[in-house]
Amino acid sequence: MNAHPIHDTEIFAELAAMVREGRPGVLATVIAAAHSTPRSTGSKMIVHADGSVTGSIGGGKGEKLVMEKAPEVLADGVCRRVDLDLAGEQGICGGSMEVFLEPVLREYPCLVIGAGHLGRALLELGRTLPLRFTLVDDRSEYLAPWEAESGVRALEREPGALGNDGIVPVGGAVILASRGHELDSAYLEAYLKAERDLGQRAAYVGVVGSRAKARRIRRDLESRAPACAERLAQVRMPVGLDLGDEAPAEIALSIFAEILAVLRGVEPLRDETGEALGYSLRARRSSKGGK
Repeated sequence: MNAHPIHDTEIFAELAAMVREGRPGVLATVIAAAHSTPRSTGSKMIVHADGSVTGSIGGGKGEKLVMEKAPEVLADGVCRRVDLDLAGEQGICGGSMEVFLEPVLREYPCLVIGAGHLGRALLELGRTLPLRFTLVDDRSEYLAPWEAESGVRALEREPGALGNDGIVPVGGAVILASRGHELDSAYLEAYLKAERDLGQRAAYVGVVGSRAKARRIRRDLESRAPACAERLAQVRMPVGLDLGDEAPAEIALSIFAEILAVLRGVEPLRDETGEALGYSLRARRSSKGGK
């Protein structure tokens, strides 16, 4: 039995980096070892989404089998136990190992602009989801409750000071939910400028509000920031799916349902104009006198 497995500190440091950077993978831990085996109980290895590994559980066919099982664990997010019979391995005297595979699922970065009642609802629900939050507001008193929260980066910024210091949640989501169309418009302009300056993009950008508000913001920014016109056309307004209620918690649920669908490559239902299907169906029913 090998008495010198890779130090756990390397594994733990890599796990912390994966969570911080939103990189998925699978942690494989030897939970039982019998007879002659290349690694002892407690030995660990990480299989990354690209197939590369950190650490080792001994190489050979056992490690190869674990690497083959890892994509299944990542795909469904369900832990597995794998029995490895090492009989016949060169240099191995017929030992066996039991390995526990657990997913390290990706956490997506999410920028929420606006710490009012809807911003609070978004973060309260969002803490149960695979998301890492940056919360921006221009009022320090609204940010104070979140400054001690783990997993929330709270920034006091006016639109003109939004800046480029990691503000773009690359591959993640942006939700604008500040107070009023003028402030949302200013923040959206500043955010789109940051994307353009950095050459980085979020996978999802959405603005909370009515269709009338959406039209006004688009009109304002098309006139004021023509360089952002192409990207502006991709911004989702109104944001979220229509659940038929206006309570902050349910609005937050509708927004995250749409965001997670987009981030995972499943396009939520939208009509031919790109509007959430629930909104357009509701409008059509209203125009016909239905409920």
